Amino acid sequence: MKRTSTSGSSRSDLILFLSISFVGAWITMIPLWVDGLRRTSAAQGTPRLAALCMILMMLVPALTAFGLTARGRGSRQAVRVLGLARATPWRHEVRSVAVALTIPLGLTAAGLTVATLVGWYTPAHLPGPATVAPLVLSALLSVPLYFGEELGWQGYLLPRLLRYGRTRGLLIGGAIWGAWHVPMTALGGSYPGHSVLLGIPVAVVTAMLLGTVIATVRLSTGSVWAAVAAHLSLNEFTLPLTREASGRLVDPLLAGPLSISTWPVTALAVLGIWLAYRRRAGRDQPLPAVEGQLTASR
Repeated sequence: MKRTSTSGSSRSDLILFLSISFVGAWITMIPLWVDGLRRTSAAQGTPRLAALCMILMMLVPALTAFGLTARGRGSRQAVRVLGLARATPWRHEVRSVAVALTIPLGLTAAGLTVATLVGWYTPAHLPGPATVAPLVLSALLSVPLYFGEELGWQGYLLPRLLRYGRTRGLLIGGAIWGAWHVPMTALGGSYPGHSVLLGIPVAVVTAMLLGTVIATVRLSTGSVWAAVAAHLSLNEFTLPLTREASGRLVDPLLAGPLSISTWPVTALAVLGIWLAYRRRAGRDQPLPAVEGQLTASR
């Protein structure tokens, strides 16, 4: 397949994107390190300073991706290449976003079932409209932040990782995503009250699994927006709903979308993705249109 850029330039662009994204992530977290903030319990809320730093951190990948792409192709081409423009009819796009929203909810529900069976989670009641309505409002306001991450990971990084093979590229992308969160994870962001030596490896494995699912959503729909919806659902719905539905304080390491109890469920989803890809490859079927476009745009 003919490529629009050489292997060397593509590799250097990838290194530059990762360098800026990782350095930028650490820089945005400096105020929290200086302030000495660290989450030591899941009962702790998110201080305003931490929320501001996380907002800036989430915008870094998008700004980096758009800047690097626009530098070589121009702003209009950057919009198309990164998946900002709609790649499919709007009705298909709406359906894709709706399905993407339900995927993290389904994985989390199955994971909570596992956690309940082993005694790590105690369901108490189903959240009502009074609980869900504020979450919907928060999610709508937070769309630009998740778009900031996914424009970088799924719009820019994913096409450049496909050269290593689809499955391997997805797993590598997930590992990079997890490692990028280290400045926040080390402060107890995902697993408060647990050692950094435990929290960081768990975060990376979790990101590899969930990142593979989100990237597959991107490949299947042809748009970054569906990937944004999946990521938004993960953080804005599954995490708070896990807490709200419990009868006691929830340890996010043991129960919830980022927990080890959800690993088996997500791993099965990843296995299903791999088997489906192998089956298609065994039949010598062509790549989906979006995957071919992504590969050509590297």
